[in-house]
Amino acid sequence: MKKLILFAAILCTFINCKTAQAQNRNAIWCFGDSAGIDFNVPSNPQPYFSAMRSRGTAVSICDTLGQLLFYAHTGDTSNNSTNTRANILNRNHQLMENGDSIIGISWYQELVIIPMPGDSQKFYLFAQDVTLIYGIYYSIIDMSFNNGLGKVIIKNQQILNLRMADCITAIKHGNGRDWWLYSILGNGNLVSTPFYTYLITPAGIILDALQDPSFISLGSFVEFRWNKQGTKMAYVNYSGLIQVFDYDRCTGLISNPITLDTMRPNTPLPNYVACEFSANGRFLYISSNPDSSILFVVDLLDTNLTLTNIWTINNPQYYLGDLKRGPDDKIYVTGTYFDGFTFPYPYADTVYNQYNMNLGVIHFPDSGAVGCNYLPYSFYLGGKRTYWGLPNNPNYDMGAVAGSPCDTLSVGLSPYPGDPSPSKERGALMQAWYNPAWNLIHVNASQLKGHAGVIRLLDLNGRILVEKKIDTIHGGYYTSEIYMNAFSSGIYFVQLITDKEQVAGKVMK
Repeated sequence: MKKLILFAAILCTFINCKTAQAQNRNAIWCFGDSAGIDFNVPSNPQPYFSAMRSRGTAVSICDTLGQLLFYAHTGDTSNNSTNTRANILNRNHQLMENGDSIIGISWYQELVIIPMPGDSQKFYLFAQDVTLIYGIYYSIIDMSFNNGLGKVIIKNQQILNLRMADCITAIKHGNGRDWWLYSILGNGNLVSTPFYTYLITPAGIILDALQDPSFISLGSFVEFRWNKQGTKMAYVNYSGLIQVFDYDRCTGLISNPITLDTMRPNTPLPNYVACEFSANGRFLYISSNPDSSILFVVDLLDTNLTLTNIWTINNPQYYLGDLKRGPDDKIYVTGTYFDGFTFPYPYADTVYNQYNMNLGVIHFPDSGAVGCNYLPYSFYLGGKRTYWGLPNNPNYDMGAVAGSPCDTLSVGLSPYPGDPSPSKERGALMQAWYNPAWNLIHVNASQLKGHAGVIRLLDLNGRILVEKKIDTIHGGYYTSEIYMNAFSSGIYFVQLITDKEQVAGKVMK
């Protein structure tokens, strides 16, 4: 039954979805060992030379004309450096002012760049270190400094202090302005693991909800991908799990998991590394390694949801890595070379070959297994080298969801449905999340300017279910709990109103 529902949902997606055509902010990728791709002429992408030094985590962003603004990476070992933190580099490939020592330690998806809603000159860089330092952090880059070369004006501010898996990612809100940020706990056990969902608006960073769509996470090697239409999200991990979810850009909710493959701990295959949707959303491509590197595809309109092997290499010296759909709608495939003796990061100066100097390309992903035309080692990087990672860039140019309930800029700022007025004071932050063990909502607010007010719980129709008076706010901080015994499962809004501001958050029970 679930497969039939997935079939119908994807078919509906093909017919009704409208996506933005511009791809300028993703026009330049920087990754690997000084490598990159320039997509400013999508029909003829060219090698691009960067100052990147990373086996995995890489992010970059351009302006709306396709000119590089800045990029960042983890694990810089250039010049025999012992600094494996992340660095932010400007468009001149130099260290940005105050852009050193960013959280991150040479894994694969530890960084993501999000343009700051409401301020075209500022950008968030969200980061996590899944090995030594726990939590989620953000830094703020202001491009108005240094004649457009930028400066990090806020660095390594923690918003969560838990061990996270290697999978921070983002997608644009359905209103076309705000953003959703996602990460997942890295517990390393075979247990159901919640998403941490943040909403990024002009009012700041809000912990929106903890979501548990009944999937399993093991360890830190996981990857998420959204389809181009923003209606599906896929998940793979290194222990053999593949799942596809429905996704709602308006609410940020992930739902209806469909399992394509189940966990296979302690077996040599499959170790799934990465996944990517074809442009039309029908086909999902998946890479695996290490004993045999295999490239799979699954037709999501096939009720059997069978994985088809479209390419295999049994060379133990080549490990398939990341997959990413480019602005030209082709899917680029990376891999790393391993000589069997020396761990392949960083490569020795003498190690240059077809495996690490080229990317593979799936030229026609919309055609599936028969006609996709995968050509390994076919995109020459101009003498530079690749490792496992490609840029962890979201679709910066994704537009609003046409005709949807959230196709307005007031969505994401409204204290509750029907009230379009944003917070009167920028800077106030509130986190509200549901604790299923205690059946209550925790509320933490900070940077408040007011001294007294009320806190409310509202349903989706804006009806006030609970209202509590706040007599005193000390030092800009306020904490409270809202008991949920009287209320059924669903989505609720928490609203905090003081004499100086209004802040709100959405919670799912």
